[in-house]
Amino acid sequence: MKDWIYQNRYGLTLLFLAAIILLPFLGSTPLIDPDEPVYGETAREMLLSGDWLSPRIFGEYWYDKPPLFYWLEMISYSLFGITDYTSRLPSALLGIGTIFLVYTQCKLIFNKKIAFLSAVILLTSLGFLYVVKAAITDMTLMFTLTAAMLLFYRGCYYPAYACCGLALLAKGPVGYGFPALIMLIYILYRRRWYLLKEMKIPQGILIAFLVGLPWYVAMYHVHGNAFLDTFIGYNNLTRFAAPEHPGYNSFFYYVPILLGAIMPWMPALFPALHRLWKKRDPFKDALIFCLIWAGFIFIFFSISKTQLVTYIAPMFPPVAILIGWYFYRCRIEKHIPAVTLCIAYVTGIVLIACNAIPLHDSAAYFSTAILWSSVLLTSAICIPSMLLYRRHWRGAFITAITAMIVLTWTAFSYIIPLFDEYITSHHSAQVMTSLYDGHSDVYIEKFLRPGIAFYSGLYGLEWDSTKEMNFHDLWERPEKSYVIMTRKAFDKLALTQPIIKDFIIIGNTPSQFILINHY
Repeated sequence: MKDWIYQNRYGLTLLFLAAIILLPFLGSTPLIDPDEPVYGETAREMLLSGDWLSPRIFGEYWYDKPPLFYWLEMISYSLFGITDYTSRLPSALLGIGTIFLVYTQCKLIFNKKIAFLSAVILLTSLGFLYVVKAAITDMTLMFTLTAAMLLFYRGCYYPAYACCGLALLAKGPVGYGFPALIMLIYILYRRRWYLLKEMKIPQGILIAFLVGLPWYVAMYHVHGNAFLDTFIGYNNLTRFAAPEHPGYNSFFYYVPILLGAIMPWMPALFPALHRLWKKRDPFKDALIFCLIWAGFIFIFFSISKTQLVTYIAPMFPPVAILIGWYFYRCRIEKHIPAVTLCIAYVTGIVLIACNAIPLHDSAAYFSTAILWSSVLLTSAICIPSMLLYRRHWRGAFITAITAMIVLTWTAFSYIIPLFDEYITSHHSAQVMTSLYDGHSDVYIEKFLRPGIAFYSGLYGLEWDSTKEMNFHDLWERPEKSYVIMTRKAFDKLALTQPIIKDFIIIGNTPSQFILINHY
């Protein structure tokens, strides 16, 4: 038994770390508007309707995403009930799965120590923690794409193609297009022409489609062109070619997001890339593969017209592998470049300086989060850097990991719950449940509608704050009507439609209002 524990000490350590970092406090905060309630409500309605084929929300069919994440949430709900914790549990379990994928596959591609370092770096990176602790679909794509890419590199082609099929069910066409294009770029750059024959492409395409296509065929059979036009036409082609949120897209949008996402390991990124470019290494081919994998995802979404923070999440595993390899090389050579330490100290100074940023009154509640996060992140970066300077390698990594555990526990058990009334509609839904008369019309701002539906079962009528509805007509209606909106929308309407000030506020939270036109 002792021999088995010793031989598997890296894997057991990862299991312990993943469990204590990813599983606690999943339900400490209600689902955060608007994305988490969208997916939670969709899975809830599918489960209650008994329909495992067609995603639906607000009682209507919805063709925004494929069903893999909904299915996982539905299984979680069926086993443990419909709660905030069970909504996020599938992402957490997929996160643990991704950590073990990185470890087990990299152990075969590189060696056990690089695999362990890479998995730990991924597990304790801010971006990974953000995605894995949320009830959103991005974790399903990260897991399936990571499996596909690592299996492709190892030459395990049939399992890799099956994972591509699962990726089709996780995120749509990109689930198959990304692995295909990444492998093509790798083959062209490294001139591995023999792989085009070795990869068994015709059989692989068949396997991927056998796994991923039946749901698409069934959806087309049931819903016809409405499914194709909305899912393929709008949610994939149009959103790539035209911005969903005009004015928020930029080619450099993901630069600060990536740098923040790989905290506290960011100081090693550019030195790792420089070393890979300048020096020979027995693992260079695998590292170039990881660089192509990460670079493709970064560039693809940088040129996309619709850009969301979590889109580049599938590049986190290859970036973690590059950094894990870099630290392994530094440890073997017993030398940490001065530039890495300098970047770490400068980063720590910048993080502490963030507390001096003036916040608008509406965002003042973030000050506590900024203070705690900056202090803990600075500790996770600067203290290990000091230990690395003194060649205390093990102490440096234990300190960084411990600091990130403390940061994660503090964030999800204390910091985020402090301002959940600002970022969720849970409290408004509870108030509305106690005030609603059961028959009057309810107009709900689009941003809040999924959360109100998830926590109260009340769908209401949607209105978009970017396309103002006529509140003067609503005021003059003889029938009573309820309106639920954010404080931001209320302040904006007060300038363009002053009649909104005459509505009666019957309930409110720090960020939301519940109004009626008259009693």
